[in-house]
Amino acid sequence: MIQKSSNISLHIPPLMWQQFRQMMLNTQTAGEEIIGFFFCKHHQISETRLRYFPKTWVVPTNSCYEHQSTTGLVLKQEFHLYLLKTYLEDGYDLVHIHTHPGFDTPCFSTVDDRHESEYAQFLTTNFEKQPRLISGIFNESLQKPNFRIWNQLGSSFEEVDFYSSWFERRQKRCDPASATDARECAPREAEGRRQKAFVTPTSQLAQDRDLTLPKSQTILDEKAMKLEQTGSSDVMFARQEIFGNALQEKLNELTVTLIGCGGIGSVFAEVFGRLGVKNWVLIDHDCLETTNLNRMPGATWEMAEQQLPKVEYVKQLIQQIYRMNANVKTIPTTIENELATQEIGASDLIVVATDNHYSRQVAQELALKYMRPLVCLGTHIEIRRQKAGGRGQKDEELSVSTLQRENLVDIPRMYSRITIPPLGGGWCLMCGNIINSQMAALESAPREIEQVAQYAGYMEGIDAPAVFWLNSICASTAVGIIQGMVSGFLDIDAGLDWIYKFPESKWYKTDTDYLVNTDCYFCGAEVQAD
Repeated sequence: MIQKSSNISLHIPPLMWQQFRQMMLNTQTAGEEIIGFFFCKHHQISETRLRYFPKTWVVPTNSCYEHQSTTGLVLKQEFHLYLLKTYLEDGYDLVHIHTHPGFDTPCFSTVDDRHESEYAQFLTTNFEKQPRLISGIFNESLQKPNFRIWNQLGSSFEEVDFYSSWFERRQKRCDPASATDARECAPREAEGRRQKAFVTPTSQLAQDRDLTLPKSQTILDEKAMKLEQTGSSDVMFARQEIFGNALQEKLNELTVTLIGCGGIGSVFAEVFGRLGVKNWVLIDHDCLETTNLNRMPGATWEMAEQQLPKVEYVKQLIQQIYRMNANVKTIPTTIENELATQEIGASDLIVVATDNHYSRQVAQELALKYMRPLVCLGTHIEIRRQKAGGRGQKDEELSVSTLQRENLVDIPRMYSRITIPPLGGGWCLMCGNIINSQMAALESAPREIEQVAQYAGYMEGIDAPAVFWLNSICASTAVGIIQGMVSGFLDIDAGLDWIYKFPESKWYKTDTDYLVNTDCYFCGAEVQAD
């Protein structure tokens, strides 16, 4: 009898996987088998979902092997024990990856079964925290994988879904107990998929590029007519089919946590919701006020007078898009709340659109802790004095007569910024100076200290200026970038930092190579080739 299985996944950031794969290929000669290690943390998302993600990796060089050939390999015992003691005593779980000769999808051999079973027992017996063993095999080009996780006795194993992209893709499991047709489970081995037989996971790269286009506009129109006749809400996405069915499926699966449901966050939810995202977690402790009405779509005077929580307001925006199937959780608290933290760790994407440094810092720390993609959105407006038709200068106190004599005028300068740090570290909002750690500390201080800081001039006592159109540019462009991430047509594995300036009406793209900081207290990553 086939048992209903849990969902176990291994999620390696794309940039980290590229580096690891290249290092593995560099140490490979004449088709010899090679080995590499990831040391991982795990997150129990729910009773049925367990997720592993790496904190560091090691690829042994040729000098670390006692024996290496196309038929097998053995690490030097001294090196191997040093490696395990260095990382496993910190509480990491072990991912052991090796290659098999050839370019077809590999299968675990009986030799793999025996050695890995003994290895799992060895880890349980010799390390106090009893790390789990995840084993993976690839073909010699490291493109076709097969993963499994052993129990601590080394007596059985389960399949592991492997991802090397920004987002995980929910695997459709066959549950014999609920299957209405025996053919639904036909591809599974009769003796049990989870304990003995394995179905090789589809390559994530192939999934990311699965953007089949419709053959003609006629097909699109016919499908739209059919959907209209059946009353299906999916008809709203008929004009997005040019991007492929895979995109819509992935968007429908995404769970997005939006931190900050104000001027930028509300526009983002509206635009991203209309692209196809139905699953949301909304976090904001604030309520609507009259001053919000200039920049929050659909907000009314009645909502402001009732001081409707902003999370409930954005929830209404999303529910107005869909007749059914929208799943929106509202958390009207600050980001530090335990419930908020749990939801952030379980989501697929974190978007922070707050107007202070501290909440962004906490969002970044949680994104690093749970290895989740983070999108940071913000705008800024300032006034600069410049000569009419000339270049600007720093704002300073000038008399009216001086302004008139030198023909100086006040010109608004407006900025939007979208920042997406690389998944898994490399640089972050803190070491990239996107947020000010000193300001974050002051914002998190008790109210008395905050008042002293304002009096001393360290913090402004008034709200920052904001306008709807500038927020819309920021939020809409962010949605476009995320669409590119989900579809795979936009490569931002090294992160992204775009700044829009007006009145120039230009986007400036930061060279993220200059943001990399391996010594950062928050995101510094350990990457080694021994």
